[in-house]
Amino acid sequence: MLLERRHAERDRRHDGRVRAVFAVRNLIGSCLQLGQAEDIAPSGITLRRPRDVPVLPHTPLTLIFDLPGAGTRISVGGLVITDRPSGPFRRTGVRFTEMSSENAALLADFCIHRGSSPRETPMNPR
Repeated sequence: MLLERRHAERDRRHDGRVRAVFAVRNLIGSCLQLGQAEDIAPSGITLRRPRDVPVLPHTPLTLIFDLPGAGTRISVGGLVITDRPSGPFRRTGVRFTEMSSENAALLADFCIHRGSSPRETPMNPR
């Protein structure tokens, strides 16, 4: 486990992330916030959120977003893994915990096509 901590966050991920920028609604309890996706994978997402609203790790939340080009609204349950200041924003890593099979298929298809596009490269190529 000690060795695991020495690696950069992106190196600890088991699946590649693809860059993606789109609006994400974050519902934490009854509080709704707007954020922006930085990257996404079938298992999670990195969000850019308002700097003055920290969230503790292990906080459950619901994310609602439209994948670019998919034409379908996706709602997923997630768990905050990391949350830290990053310039004028907060950078929040979320692991997906609840998702319908239809949404999982849409997300996997999106990541496959984005990852193979010459304009978008995976965040963790291996």
